[in-house]
Amino acid sequence: MSGIGFSELLLLALIALLVVGPRRLPEVARTAGQISRTARTAWQSLKSEFQAELDREHNRSILAAESESASEPEPEAGSESESPPTSDGPSAQSPEESDDDRSERS
Repeated sequence: MSGIGFSELLLLALIALLVVGPRRLPEVARTAGQISRTARTAWQSLKSEFQAELDREHNRSILAAESESASEPEPEAGSESESPPTSDGPSAQSPEESDDDRSERS
């Protein structure tokens, strides 16, 4: 809570009893309880509205990221293996080529 222990609460009750008096103390305590409840309800409402707005903003950013990724073309699964190798090194030559064919290319 707010760090008020039993002894502090007892001291506050004693001071309230001396200041307000025994006849008006129940009325003042009831009013203080109503004010506390109203403040707590308003705080919870503010927290829930703030959290709802954060959730909406988070959902908007997720939807924006998904729409960006959906608009980019995705590579097909088999397209990479069907393309021929493009390097000009020795690994690009087929095993059937002989040494003579390699020397003619160079």
